[in-house]
Amino acid sequence: MQIQNQKRDRHIRAHQWVIIVLFTILIPAAGCTQNMEKKAMPNSTEHYITYGAGRFVTEIPASMGFSGGYSMRNRNLKEVVWSEGDPQKPSKTSWEERLTEIQQMKPPEGKEKALIEVRDLNGLSKWSKAAFYYGDPNDIEIDGIPLKGYLDILRHTGSCDLWITSFGKVTGKDFMYNKSTDLARAYRPPTQPNGRAEVIPGKDAFYLRYGAIDLPFEYEESVDIVFKGHPLDEELLITVETKVVEEVYKVGLMERLGEMLASTAGMGFKAEKFRTRKRTVAGLKGEEVVYRGKEEDGEQALYFMWDFPGEKNSAHAPNMIITMMGRDGHLEEKLAIWDALLDSMRPARR
Repeated sequence: MQIQNQKRDRHIRAHQWVIIVLFTILIPAAGCTQNMEKKAMPNSTEHYITYGAGRFVTEIPASMGFSGGYSMRNRNLKEVVWSEGDPQKPSKTSWEERLTEIQQMKPPEGKEKALIEVRDLNGLSKWSKAAFYYGDPNDIEIDGIPLKGYLDILRHTGSCDLWITSFGKVTGKDFMYNKSTDLARAYRPPTQPNGRAEVIPGKDAFYLRYGAIDLPFEYEESVDIVFKGHPLDEELLITVETKVVEEVYKVGLMERLGEMLASTAGMGFKAEKFRTRKRTVAGLKGEEVVYRGKEEDGEQALYFMWDFPGEKNSAHAPNMIITMMGRDGHLEEKLAIWDALLDSMRPARR
């Protein structure tokens, strides 16, 4: 069993390396329901849940777990849902715990403490808090460049909390507060516990897992969300990534895949291709590849990829990468999940 696990882990790492090179090294970094109810897709008994993906929404199998995050205007966004009892109590507890963590941080040299200030942000919601602090103990002032300041904001909206985190020059504190509170003020939470904010046709909003930021694109938006595990395959992994780009990478997915498979042939890596084609998803004309990866020792897995390179500075046509990977087997069922995922991806404001 240990040898089998080592083989499987080596195989998964090899294929993950291919995906990382394809999507990280070669690409420059540059109508749904209100209550998140499970629903069956057409021609399928699989139940799906609607998830926000920035300016897009998609359907994911209800059995899969969620992780990952969202970023808007250089600020990381995280939602926390409280489903039992008085939500204000655990929300305040989580804030006090975060404040304690900050107070225990080691400050930069020459500063007495990490915490600079705490504010009550009146007018945002029932209650909202902010903490401004030094978050890097190794930070130093060089040639007049100021230290970095970090800002955490918690907006409590009932059963759902929104955390907004950012950093910048400590001298830019007011700018950081203004930008972060703009996002907090524009947050539209779900009206039901564990529900979803309604997707409003024609409204330009940035959709999260539960709620939405009702603001148009200004700069720097990205989504990196992951879904794990499925009754068919406990190792099944779906990723959805979007990023507004300033420069469009012109080499397509199929060309990159061909180059990578050629370069890894000496590692005993082989691919049995099922699909290599152009495919339009959410109105974006991208490329799709589906293949079974094999090693010389017989270990193999299934890989699904779709990529759109993006349009310059466009939140509605960002660089979008969708992947799915898992053990070999149940190919037709996994193709059905994959097709349902791609077919359901759509602009949120449509």
